[in-house]
Amino acid sequence: MVFENNTDNDDNNENCPDCGSDETESVNGYEYCICGLELGPSDYDHGFVPTNPNPGADANDELGAVMAPTGNPTYRRLDRLQRRMTYTRPSFVDGIIGELVDSGEGRAIVQAATEIIEKADEKENLGAKRHRLRGISRNMPTDDAKQYRQRLYAAAALYLLYQSRQNNRALILAQLWGLEKYDLFFVKKMLDRLVRGEVSSLSNRDHDAVLARARDIRHPLSTYRDHLASQEGRAVASAVYDLAVRIIRGMGEPVMDGDEMGHPDHPEPWTNHPPGEIAGRAITMAMLELRLSRQSISELHRAIRVYNLDAFLDRIGSQAREGDFEEEA
Repeated sequence: MVFENNTDNDDNNENCPDCGSDETESVNGYEYCICGLELGPSDYDHGFVPTNPNPGADANDELGAVMAPTGNPTYRRLDRLQRRMTYTRPSFVDGIIGELVDSGEGRAIVQAATEIIEKADEKENLGAKRHRLRGISRNMPTDDAKQYRQRLYAAAALYLLYQSRQNNRALILAQLWGLEKYDLFFVKKMLDRLVRGEVSSLSNRDHDAVLARARDIRHPLSTYRDHLASQEGRAVASAVYDLAVRIIRGMGEPVMDGDEMGHPDHPEPWTNHPPGEIAGRAITMAMLELRLSRQSISELHRAIRVYNLDAFLDRIGSQAREGDFEEEA
């Protein structure tokens, strides 16, 4: 590089006329001294775009300036300072989402579970919760305890989806990760409380299978109501019907459009039994709770035969006979 000195004579001196340094760098087609003085066009082809030697500097999507590579120690220190100030440490929730991503579940399931975690964290800081967990011993290393808690939240979110009839490997992952069942159910219940009604992925009320199941249960239930109305009157039949609907919902089954349905493997006693059996059991339980006579119950079931209910009715009859015997004694 040729500089012009103050005497207007050309000199093949390669030192900067301002600071005297001979260290230069090329940026965007121009040559600069390390002091910042522009020396003139670079000798490089201006159409050439070199590979970014500092790819991490602009990897962050957040707004902010990016410092170009430099040999100046002052600017290097500023660059290091800027990196420390703009570095974002992964949060506790980021770790949970990382476990979900690495779990091997499909994209849709991971996104739905992530929504559960993020919604719950908006309500209560999950990272700040320090419940006593059976799977964390007192001498467990801090990093291992943190990972256990993160995996516990990940598995609990997946299990909530599983109970909403979205198949995944929640229970298998819990076993692979060594999670205590008590811990899993505890955290699952907590997440359910925080996000219930706010996460669309937990609702299956609009699924065709759920609507069809509700319709199949509602039909025999209405038939029972109509026969009972001829026996006991419409007011009694309506009261029994309304109570039976609540009982069926408690079984994890839908009755009306808009009801939720539990998973087939959800630990409810009669989930996914035949619709007629579900309706018959609920009607019988409602009649017993409202203190209708055994004769009325027997008469109703003689009018509407559901063979799956024979053992159930025999057990009720046996219990009734034992009760009568005890009263006589």
